[in-house]
Amino acid sequence: MSVIEAFVIEMQHELRTPVNAILGYSQLLLEVQDDSLTAEACHDLERMVEAGHQLLRIISDSLDVVAPGGDDIALRAARMRHALHAPLTTVQGLAYLLIEEHQGTPIGDDLRRIDAATVQLARVSDSLEDAYRVRLSAAQDGSPPAPSIAPPASVSPEEPGDRSGARRGSILVIDDEEINRDLLTRRLAHDGHVVTTADSGEAGLAFAAREPVDLILLDVLMPGLSGYEVLSKIKADAILRDVPVLMISALDQTASVTRCIALGADDYLTKPFDPLVLRARVSSCLRKKWARDFELIYLRGVEQVTAAALAVEAGRFTPESLDDVGTRSDALGNLARLFQRMGVEVAAREGRLRAQVEQLVIAIDEERKAAQVAEITESDYFQTLKARAKVLVARNAARPGGSR
Repeated sequence: MSVIEAFVIEMQHELRTPVNAILGYSQLLLEVQDDSLTAEACHDLERMVEAGHQLLRIISDSLDVVAPGGDDIALRAARMRHALHAPLTTVQGLAYLLIEEHQGTPIGDDLRRIDAATVQLARVSDSLEDAYRVRLSAAQDGSPPAPSIAPPASVSPEEPGDRSGARRGSILVIDDEEINRDLLTRRLAHDGHVVTTADSGEAGLAFAAREPVDLILLDVLMPGLSGYEVLSKIKADAILRDVPVLMISALDQTASVTRCIALGADDYLTKPFDPLVLRARVSSCLRKKWARDFELIYLRGVEQVTAAALAVEAGRFTPESLDDVGTRSDALGNLARLFQRMGVEVAAREGRLRAQVEQLVIAIDEERKAAQVAEITESDYFQTLKARAKVLVARNAARPGGSR
């Protein structure tokens, strides 16, 4: 990857992040419809959303295709800074007015986040040319650019909102930007999901290794382990590989999307994200995960029933081995309960047969013994001995004093 390509990717991320905050919090405020919001305030928020989309279009158009020459970067940066000025000023002005009007209200914090995002966007756009010169100089000198300092790894949970009747998913959000984590958490929790966030790839992998999750939302560009590396580790893990991963990134290049899909990502969503698209993609990934879980449980049930059939044939079947499968309400559960009944009946029948066989064996042994006795007593030798015994008895009786 060339210096220019790397710089453009980094700047897309740095510029889109504050725009994501502007659009995300503005849309959240409009959706919540707080009682303190007047019709005029709602109109101002709608104008803020419109200005946010305009900022996003300017950034995308300016950094979409960049010529190989460095002069092109400088020229585009100057044009972009000029084009961003009007919509950025609109957002800043509206945010200032709304903050003044809603001091001490619940929406004040979100309005201040929007204002902070405009300051961040202005700072990044103003420093584009200097940042590029520093990056180019470092590349020419052969020295790597100054590394970003990763924030300390942390994981934080978020309780779901009340979505009665909807199935809740356990979702892990891995993103180094606090604003992105906050926006995703609030939207997902509002839809009824249990959300946990991690501010680094390392923290996210550690959490997923010890706690089961239904879906992972993963940023691409992060300090430390990148999203690509985290995705590779997830798909190489025997336990985690079946967890769907939805990539969410400020990078909208085909190369990044293709790379993520090739590594095993289930979907890719560009920031700033459309709330409805986010909900649809999340729902799709969760349905896929739950269907896979159902399939795995079903296959384990089939294995248990198969093992039970072999155990019945070998005479080692125990009905308790199918208790779990027997609780199912589908055809597999019916088959398991049938096997349990058959197993009990077969065991009882085998018990009766064993008792009958034992009695038969005893009768056969007695007959055999009787036959052996008869064989001995009916032999010539035995008859001769018997005759001699009679003679001896007679002689003994004939003697004086003999027995009579």
